[in-house]
Amino acid sequence: MDREAGGCTMRLMRRLGFGALALGLAAPFVGGPSRTQQRGLDLDSIARAIDEGSDHVSARQLAEWIRDRRPGLRVIDVRSPAEFHDDAIPTAENLPIDQLARSRFAPDQTIVLYSQEGAHAGQAWVMLRALGVTHAVFVPGGLADWREEVMSPLLPANGSPAERAQIAELSHYFGGSPRIGGEQEGEVAGAAQTARGLRRRGC
Repeated sequence: MDREAGGCTMRLMRRLGFGALALGLAAPFVGGPSRTQQRGLDLDSIARAIDEGSDHVSARQLAEWIRDRRPGLRVIDVRSPAEFHDDAIPTAENLPIDQLARSRFAPDQTIVLYSQEGAHAGQAWVMLRALGVTHAVFVPGGLADWREEVMSPLLPANGSPAERAQIAELSHYFGGSPRIGGEQEGEVAGAAQTARGLRRRGC
């Protein structure tokens, strides 16, 4: 299995694991006559969100939202203050998971949760659903995905120059360094410059 395929497999395994985790965390809330709704938690809606993929966002998509200054975006790091100060996603605020229940979330915000590798962010997502906050998503692989997909992305070997340049430009925006096999950073930068020239000519 090559490195790129291996990374995709690991991300899929994490997604399957987090889906099971979310439903497992929700189980203690279930009981009584309906068995799917109690204490504000609706297991049916959680299962639908997981099945549709609306419970999460990729690190790369989050990077695009931050770069584009998406209105109402609120990025929340649920790790400890020490971990947050050591390394964090740009624009994020630190709100440890044990403080979520005491926090306020505006209905016009898009809440994006992340942790070190995603498990605690998945827990936080379930907690917010229990609190009635439905406009939230989490990054499945957390800060680890940010480092892999944004700061040091593996450019697709068979991707078009425009596709590779787009990924490279996003990484460069955050100070990252893209990689592809034995290709050097200078070659990646050249691809990005070529794509910019094409866009200026209206392509």
